[in-house]
Amino acid sequence: MFYFRKLKHDVDLISPTEYSEFFKWLPGSEEILIFSEKTQFLVKKKIADSDYIFFIDFNNLSRIKILQEFFTASKAKKILIDHHPSPFYFDIMFSDPTVAATSILVFRLISNMKNLDKIDKNIATCLYVGLMTDTGFFRFPSVTSETHFIAGKLIEKGINIEKIYNHLQEKYSENKLKLLSKALKKLKVIEKYRTAYTSIKASDINYYPYKQGDTEGIISYGLCIKNIVFSVFFFEEKEKSPIRISFRSRGDFDVNIFARKHFGGGGHKNAAGGLLEKSLSESIDYFLSIIPNYHKNLIFSI
Repeated sequence: MFYFRKLKHDVDLISPTEYSEFFKWLPGSEEILIFSEKTQFLVKKKIADSDYIFFIDFNNLSRIKILQEFFTASKAKKILIDHHPSPFYFDIMFSDPTVAATSILVFRLISNMKNLDKIDKNIATCLYVGLMTDTGFFRFPSVTSETHFIAGKLIEKGINIEKIYNHLQEKYSENKLKLLSKALKKLKVIEKYRTAYTSIKASDINYYPYKQGDTEGIISYGLCIKNIVFSVFFFEEKEKSPIRISFRSRGDFDVNIFARKHFGGGGHKNAAGGLLEKSLSESIDYFLSIIPNYHKNLIFSI
């Protein structure tokens, strides 16, 4: 947004859903137009009036639900910038599933346009946050020397690393910690499959006032257990709503393939998600019924 405004373009930033509280400190976040019943006509108009539409960090219009029909009807050039595998077709595509973060592709694009001098502190802050979150704070196997090189260039723009880290990692609300406690109490370990899973149901988040993003990070705790290579988190945000499932893995077990095959989802080799139109208990039972088929893959993952 900031970059294209420097190039004298009119830019709007649209989100199909509400986003996590811990991103709302980012520069420009107050300008994000979130799709809702109140904003749907404005969103539809802005999409219809656009000459170019950029799709960032996802690669299939089915991921944005009701907005899909607005974008499909639009005559604008549709441009993808993303690092997930198996992209849907767009008019122009900057897609590379081998890179650690979509921020890397944005940086490359700006660099190829010979405009690195236009990256200011606000742009650098946003790109650095993208690097940190997509790479799990620079710890995932996809991190390369290029990742750190770009991080270094962004640091040179005067970003406040300590402030960024504090916003992303240390500003937990009381209710977020209580939800984490609830999830850890439910944590189940299946040693013979090197798998851990847990869940949060609608009544849990009704009891503890829930904000978007309060369940972020819960899934990582399963992988903290010795010898566990596969962690799964089931989330029922509302009663009778589809169950959102997150997958994380270590080593060679490919959760992207697993999510695509069984849960209509996808993502990366070691981080993916999916959705089931079942109850929470039915979703867990379904997962438990298929996990034995991956016994060898999980045992020899690392």
